[in-house]
Amino acid sequence: MTLDRKLIKLDSEKLHPILQSTLEQQLDISLPVTGNSMQPLWMHNRDSVVLTPCDPYTLKKGDVVLYRRATGQIVLHRIVKVNEESYDLCGDAQVDIERGLPKRQVLAVMTSFTRNGRQYSNKQLSYVLYSVLWHLLRPARRAVRSGYRRWRRLTA
Repeated sequence: MTLDRKLIKLDSEKLHPILQSTLEQQLDISLPVTGNSMQPLWMHNRDSVVLTPCDPYTLKKGDVVLYRRATGQIVLHRIVKVNEESYDLCGDAQVDIERGLPKRQVLAVMTSFTRNGRQYSNKQLSYVLYSVLWHLLRPARRAVRSGYRRWRRLTA
């Protein structure tokens, strides 16, 4: 016997009210990671993050936040600079910084994640060290990625 199941596809516009309502109830949300902007730590559809409601004016450099761009797109990236009324953000797999995101557009902060089936807190020493090291390597990421691609082509 097969069950007829309906599939609902949610884009950012449809997902935002659900996220907003859940966060307003002070509930944490677990979401699968989609996209590749936060590699190498998190992989598309392999890992998930737990997001917690937060005061968007109290976040610090290194925090990973879920935010909504002016286009409506919902994004998970790391804060690389705190400004008076905005944040500069960047995905771990990216080199270009998204500057001037108004703090009010932050929806939640990542407090833990599951990677390869194992749960990690954003307070664990291994994660904190990764976060600091990866931020320090941001200026060299382009060269590292380029060298890695060349090496892969030569060894393939």
